[in-house]
Amino acid sequence: MITTTQLKTELIELFALEGVGVHEISDDDHLFEDGLGLDSVDAIELSIFLDNEYGIVFKNIADSEVAFKSIETLQQYINEHKSDNV
Repeated sequence: MITTTQLKTELIELFALEGVGVHEISDDDHLFEDGLGLDSVDAIELSIFLDNEYGIVFKNIADSEVAFKSIETLQQYINEHKSDNV
């Protein structure tokens, strides 16, 4: 089970968010726009990361929109859908 703190650490490393600490990111911060400020290219990179690290492949865009809403929703999605084979 991944915690929001672990997820924040992974996102900081993945997107090289220099000068951003884990405690500066709220669990309900959005991943895109006014939150972490990720963009569509970052969404692709995040999808690849989730596949490689957790065996999660989105079957449709609606699932990714729900999962990518915030840190907390992504953490919950990972914990509910991660593959045991990874």
